[in-house]
Amino acid sequence: MKQNKRFLAMALAGAMTVGCLAGCGGSSSDSGAAAPAGSAAGSASAADSGSKGTITVITMALNSDYWHAVQAGGILAGKDFGYDVKVLGPNDESNAQEQCNQILDAVSAGTDAIVLSANNPDTVVSTAADVHADGMPLVEIDSSLPDENAYDAFLGTNNYDAGKALGDYIGQQDGSAKVAIIRGLVGAAVHDNRCDGIEDGVTEAGAEVIGIQPADSDRAKGVTVAENFIQANPDLTAFAATNDEMALGAYEAVKAAGKEKEITVYGFDGSIGGLESIMNGEMTGTAAQDPVQEGYGGVELAVKILEGKDYEKENDNPFQIVTADNAQEVYDDLMADMKAAGF
Repeated sequence: MKQNKRFLAMALAGAMTVGCLAGCGGSSSDSGAAAPAGSAAGSASAADSGSKGTITVITMALNSDYWHAVQAGGILAGKDFGYDVKVLGPNDESNAQEQCNQILDAVSAGTDAIVLSANNPDTVVSTAADVHADGMPLVEIDSSLPDENAYDAFLGTNNYDAGKALGDYIGQQDGSAKVAIIRGLVGAAVHDNRCDGIEDGVTEAGAEVIGIQPADSDRAKGVTVAENFIQANPDLTAFAATNDEMALGAYEAVKAAGKEKEITVYGFDGSIGGLESIMNGEMTGTAAQDPVQEGYGGVELAVKILEGKDYEKENDNPFQIVTADNAQEVYDDLMADMKAAGF
């Protein structure tokens, strides 16, 4: 990743176990990237022997290439700033209990700071608030916790705006489009905002949303939900999913039905698999975040907190609509970063 790109988002923006059990309720396809060589599954270290300390990144999950790209960003930041970076994540995005346990485990292991992407903010917030109140620096990425006192800083995409831009793009391509939305976990703020944005963008462009169904960010569930939409709606012309994994599942269903020329498929995230699908002429587009910057910027914020430097409480991670016109460029940049991180 080029240095100026790494800092773009930042420049734009200028108890314990009992607590976990009280606050937390008690998968997807194969990912497109492997763990870095020499690291254990679900974690990675970017350490030199002269490390300044340890920062633990806890993602929503580590079962998709989007989160591996976030992991890569954290590793790159650790190398640049001289910190050990350990990356953890549940087996899937629905496992809030495992995230709570990982937060507590990181504290017990003596981490100096935590960078967290809560998969269920309303559930995880009490554990995060407890450890933060005890003095643990905590940066939230991707999904914002509902209690601003539970974290020091946040870095993420405005999911509503990105969803609305995607919905508007779909409506502009076909003003009479009939769009089915496949969304992530019901009640998860990230997917609520993306879904609301897509719906508003589609309808404001004059097209129609014919239904919304959850597939829990899971590719296999995305296939099933898409199959049901196709069977029940012969006039369906587009799918819009609130992440690329579900979009890839939707495309599998479209292909199996022989409707590749009739139904377009759009995703959200800009994952490796999503970009490859667009380049292969399968998915039509995606609202792409910058997952490497999300991981890098989260660690950078943690470093600033640890080193007593100035930082902003709220920080934006930009997005763009990716189609066949720009997918190769975005993909090449992403893969270069993944390679630099050891994937």
